[in-house]
Amino acid sequence: MNKNRVFFTVMTIWLAIMSCNLPGGQAAQGTPTGLSAEELAGTITALASTSQTATATFTPIVPITGTITVTISPTLCSPSATANTSANIRSGPETVYPSIDAITAGTSVSVAGKNVEGTWWYIVYPSASGGHAWIAGSVVTASCIPASVAVIAAPPTPEPASGTCKGDYVHRLIKPGDKICVTPTSKAQADADNAAADSRKLVTVYGVTACKVGYVWREAYAGDVVCVIPATRSQAAADNSVAASRWVVGPYGPHTCIAGFVWREAVPTTDDVCVTPDIRAQTASDNAAASSHVAGADECISGYVWREAFSGDHVCVTPAVKSQVAVDNAEAPSHTWP
Repeated sequence: MNKNRVFFTVMTIWLAIMSCNLPGGQAAQGTPTGLSAEELAGTITALASTSQTATATFTPIVPITGTITVTISPTLCSPSATANTSANIRSGPETVYPSIDAITAGTSVSVAGKNVEGTWWYIVYPSASGGHAWIAGSVVTASCIPASVAVIAAPPTPEPASGTCKGDYVHRLIKPGDKICVTPTSKAQADADNAAADSRKLVTVYGVTACKVGYVWREAYAGDVVCVIPATRSQAAADNSVAASRWVVGPYGPHTCIAGFVWREAVPTTDDVCVTPDIRAQTASDNAAASSHVAGADECISGYVWREAFSGDHVCVTPAVKSQVAVDNAEAPSHTWP
């Protein structure tokens, strides 16, 4: 049986099998090839015993040489700014513009533009007028800002509130209500004088019996704190030093004064130092005026005067500072927004 007949026979058998599925379900009658059943069975057996080797054909892969560039599209992100600390949201790109809100550290906002200098970001902020506001670049970390980000013109600078200091002037604040606008140097001086105020008071240095400036304790005896002029104190010390030379034993005992001298009596009945009559009279006068020579609670030590930045300002300062304070008060209107 040649190969053509084998092929023809196999095809005939396949067609016969397929005919079973023809409409009507009728099978083909007899053997389509004219072979007997025995011959057909033999043919199939012969085909089954025929061994053929199939040969596969492979196409070799040609290696690719050179550099292959793969372009990966970057992940898209939106321009934003994240607060590094609590930050003010303002109506314009300067601190002179009012703060309209604040955000906490870690809060991110969308960036829509920047100011001309590139120091402030123009952000999307729905609660602001017009839906936009400004935040300082120094307090945020910006991300995904394109080089083409819009440059936004700053809005008109707002008129400062009445009483606001002009330029570099600041409120002096010697007390909470002191809104005199002065230079930072004058304010620093005021703060320093306030801090040192108590140390410049006579009663702090010398106690409640401190004398007014220009007076000193007489010290005619131990504990004598009557306030007198320095010359009187010196006179008392001199009289004490020669007391024994002016005593004799006489009608008033062993401390009877020699002729021309009398007891001083800085303390009646106990002060028997002998002095001239005019010194005794001066001593009596000093005793009578003692209370008027005692320093008040706010009086200053030597070299200092009351500042008088306002009525009742008894902080002790140098005369030069007092003069500067008077100048600051006079110039205040020109340093302050009306």
